[in-house]
This record gives sequence, structure tokens and C-alpha cells, in this order.
Amino acid sequence: MSLLVLGALSLIVMMSDIRKRKISNITVVLIGVITVIITLMSDSKTIDQQLFQAAITIAVGFLLTMLNIFGAGDSKLLAAYSLGISPALYPGVLFVVCVLGALIAIALWLSNRQQLRQRGVPYGLAIAPAGLAAVALSAIG
Repeated sequence: MSLLVLGALSLIVMMSDIRKRKISNITVVLIGVITVIITLMSDSKTIDQQLFQAAITIAVGFLLTMLNIFGAGDSKLLAAYSLGISPALYPGVLFVVCVLGALIAIALWLSNRQQLRQRGVPYGLAIAPAGLAAVALSAIG
């Protein structure tokens, strides 16, 4: 049931990021709470490492936000998902997010360069599916 709720929240994030290029803090908090619940229900032995990876994600995300590379909502979203992602899977998730983000950027660049410059890349489209899949894999693995 928790994974279904997380899936619904992930869809909400993607739709909001496409339309407004904004990710609601409330949605991010709900994702964080659900991922922690999923982690605790799966008897994870790595919750302390997952808290650490979320803290590192926030710190690096803050730096990337200051450099105008990544949005603050994207950083918070990735940190929220990281609370439920096994540390062994996290590097792969970051790689998938980068690849999906690059593909989205290329598609936007080819379709409407002006809009890409004005509105940026909706990284929530890359983070949400990668994060959802990794949380699900972490919960069953």
C-alpha cells in the first residue's frame, strides 16, 4: 500500500514539475515520510546510512542550487527518496537520474530552446521514477 501511495505522489511531482517547474514542499515531506515508513517496514539495517546519504544529498544539492545547476525542489526531492534507498543502490540511482535528466534536457533543447533557457530542465521527471523504482527495489531486496 505504501508503494502505491509513493507512486501516486511521484506522479503528482512529475505533473507539477512539467507544468510549473515547481515541486511542492508538502509533497516532498510526504514522500520522505512514506519512504521512511517503507524502510522501517522492510527491517532495513542501513537506516543510519540512508539518513547520512540524505544529508549529503541536501548539502550537495544546496551547492548545485547556488550554482544554478539544480533546483532546490529537485534537491529536496532526491533527498526524500534517498531516505528509502539502500546505500548499495544509491550510486546507480544518481547515474540513472543524470542520464534521464540529460535525455530530458536534450529533448527540450531540440523542441524549444527558448523555453529550456527560460524554465530550465524539470529534473523531477528523472528523479521521481528513478527514486520510486529504487525505493521499491530496496524494500524487496
